[in-house]
Amino acid sequence: MTTAVDLITLALKDIGALGIGQSIGPDDTADALATLNMMLGAWQVDRLNVYHLVDTAIPSTGAQSYSVGVGGNFNIQRPVRIEAAYARLNAGSASAIDYPVTLLDAREDYAKISLKGLTSFPEWAFYDAAYPMGNLLYYPIPNASFELHIVTMEVLPQFAAPGSVINLPPPYMAAIRYNLGPYLAPSYQIEPLPSLVRLAANSKRVIKRMNNQIQAMQMPRGLRSYQKWNIYSGNPY
Repeated sequence: MTTAVDLITLALKDIGALGIGQSIGPDDTADALATLNMMLGAWQVDRLNVYHLVDTAIPSTGAQSYSVGVGGNFNIQRPVRIEAAYARLNAGSASAIDYPVTLLDAREDYAKISLKGLTSFPEWAFYDAAYPMGNLLYYPIPNASFELHIVTMEVLPQFAAPGSVINLPPPYMAAIRYNLGPYLAPSYQIEPLPSLVRLAANSKRVIKRMNNQIQAMQMPRGLRSYQKWNIYSGNPY
């Protein structure tokens, strides 16, 4: 099993900060472990760096706002953003129906809603990514008959100890090793070799290709035309 210190040692050798047969000291280990966690934290922001999406559900209480974070209504680690949301009516029955909830991108869009206290089928939601606890605001407000679902990115690990086992899909091992080297190089006043920079970019490209999920294209409602077009004559039917 690969541990955090295994990849740290390889990364230090890649930049020439550690020689063959040498062992890493405790101070260097601590600094490199902190840098590794920082790097994975930065990766968390990009959807293509994350290998899995998680669906979390809670029953609606009829409230307008639901907290998102450890100890909140959605008891998960606070996400940077919410990828998708939907509301389920008649949850747990064979006749359960899912209603998509459109996520508003900006607080300004939510502020434009006039009657925020309206209660009905939820159609929109705005995620206020406050820290340490985010808040998800629905419009219209869902009543207690709904089950609320949010889809968020799997949280990439943070390693508490050098001996922590890295439990990630295999392509992440090379990506962490070769990208950690350039992250560590400035601390040792070292310029990483061009070959290492290429390996870092290529290994990162592999995991992005693995995680890529292209959604079906949709035409904005305002641009839709219900008139058929004859491609041969160039005129509508």
